Formats: sequence, C-alpha cells, structure tokens
Amino acid sequence: MTRPPTALVLPPPLPALGGESVKASVAHGWQALRERWICLGPNCGERNGLRSWCKLPARIQLQQGWCCSPECFQAAFEQMAAPLLRALAQPRTPRPHRVPLGLLLLSRGRIDSAQLRTALQAQQAESHGRIGDWLLRQGAICEDDIAAAVGLQWARPLYPLAQSQSWRLTRGWVPLALLQTLRMLPLHFAADRRRLYVGFAQTIEFTALAALAQIFECKIESCIVTDSALDAALEQLRTLPAHEQVQDVGFDRMDDPAEIAGVVRQYARYAEARQIRLATAGPFLWVRIRGEKIVHLTFRGR
Repeated sequence: MTRPPTALVLPPPLPALGGESVKASVAHGWQALRERWICLGPNCGERNGLRSWCKLPARIQLQQGWCCSPECFQAAFEQMAAPLLRALAQPRTPRPHRVPLGLLLLSRGRIDSAQLRTALQAQQAESHGRIGDWLLRQGAICEDDIAAAVGLQWARPLYPLAQSQSWRLTRGWVPLALLQTLRMLPLHFAADRRRLYVGFAQTIEFTALAALAQIFECKIESCIVTDSALDAALEQLRTLPAHEQVQDVGFDRMDDPAEIAGVVRQYARYAEARQIRLATAGPFLWVRIRGEKIVHLTFRGR
C-alpha cells in the first residue's frame, strides 16, 4: 500500500535584509517557531516555558501544532472539535449544478423531451432517486452517457475505473464509511506532484475534498466514475482482507466534544499516536490517528 503523504512544515526563510530589519526578521522567525512548538493545551501550566520542549517523546502532533501530554491533547482536541461538530449539526445545502442533468442530456441529443418527461414524472411519483437513474431504468440512455454528462456538469474529467485497479494502492487511506456514504474512492496518488485523485459518482462532495486536503496536506483532484464501476470497486474493497496496520472504527449518534475527545485519547494511546488530524466530511467528523498503527475514527451525530 502506498504510504499516505506527510509534510514537514519548516519556518519560512529569512529575507536578505540589513540592520534592524534583520533583527526584526530573526525575532519574528523565532516567535513563529516558538508558537509552532508551544503546547496547544488551553490549561497547560508549562505552555509558555521551555520544560514542555523536554517532553518530546510524549508529544503528539495535533493538526499543525503539538500537545505535551495526553491531558493537554484531550483538552486541545475538545476545543478544536467543538466548532466542527456545531457546523455538522447545521442543515446542509447541496451545491447546485450549473445545468440540470436532464436538460444537459436533452441539449446534447442523448434523450428526447418525451423520455425526459417520463423520467421526471416517475421521479416525482416515487419522491426519490436521481433523474439519471430513472432514465437508465427506462432504457433511455446508457451509464457512460450519464457519466459524461455529469462530467460536463461539474467540469471534471471521466476516469475509467472499470479498467483500473490503481485504487488498491490507496486502500486504507479513507475510512469505508466515508467512501460508501459519499460515493467516492481515492484512485491514485501522484507523489512527485503531491496530488491525490478521487473519483465520485454523479455528485462531488466538496467537504470531502477539503477534508482530504486537510488530512494529507496535498492537492486534491476530483473526477467522475460510473456508478457500476464504483459499486464493483467498493464491493472488492469490502471483501479484501483487512490491512493489519489500518483499522476503521465508526461511532453513530455521538456529537458531544468532551465524549469524543475521551474516545480519541484512548485510541491515540492504543495506536501509540504521533500525529492526529481531524476534519469534517459530509455528515462525519473524521479523525485519523497515525502511529504504530493507523486508526480511522468516524463520528456521526444524532
């Protein structure tokens, strides 16, 4: 399995200035480095001193900062998770398409007005399903035409997932709960350009793109895959033997920051964590713990 990217962020280089400007730049650089290494624990008694630097073996990287002890980590994690959980509790408004799929297919001559009207009537009568699914059911169009139209909707390229197994190299990067719920799949990581390519079926989840960029500190490129190819890949993923160094754990109906922070602290100890990242993706709070093991925790609220 390709190792997920990690990035070492260094302080910015000092500009070639003279006199007082050099002194100010040195002071600014030192302050920036000190703030980066200061403990994130809101109640840490040593966060403004140098003694916390001596606790390097016990330090845990949390997002871009550090915590000097498990107690400080739990408090800092709770503080970070609280606004993310509040945002998850708010109603979500899907990002609108530029052009509805039915009208796009009609304008391209893939369907006629009678077929579109029949599909819309069936969708309205059943009160569920995507228009592309109803057109497919009535035999008005093929799946490849739907994928091509969705690619035009989102201005994204198509990816031939049915002919590729490159997604196996990124197995274990994203928890299965996110892949199934958000209908997505990491396809390929270009290490030289630090780009992760992710496929979506019919709908691109932009919160997932932001979460991947936050977790892995790399650029994310999205593309479109067919539903059948994604279903086949996810089915293979479910049947593959579990990766011995990667563990997925999901929690439903849990949205209390203090409770979640306590759970994450326990799993951080279990994994001998060195780095922990958190982000929201769709209806989930996703926590990735990297240490002797990689543990993905997903929390879905009530």
